[in-house]
Amino acid sequence: MEQPRYYWDPVIAPSGMAFYDGALFPAWRGNLLVGALAGKHVARLALDGDRVTGEERLLADRARVRDVRVGPDGALYVLTDEDDGELLQLVPGARRPAAI
Repeated sequence: MEQPRYYWDPVIAPSGMAFYDGALFPAWRGNLLVGALAGKHVARLALDGDRVTGEERLLADRARVRDVRVGPDGALYVLTDEDDGELLQLVPGARRPAAI
């Protein structure tokens, strides 16, 4: 058995994830974006090969995140898992993610 390359303690209850390959956020290219059901955020993991070199938490405490996708437009789309769930679109320069 091998130890995981990266883990959270306490666990964030990872949900959907995607590698960022869009053009809107050039600094995120090659990063892994992971939804967090228990953590209520999107974890952006900076990678160097198969090693995690940094973590940023996006949309902290906004809602349980069910899925994360990168659109063909390069925007990040986040699906929340709440009674009044939303589909959010993240684009550079926006003060808040847009519910669509």
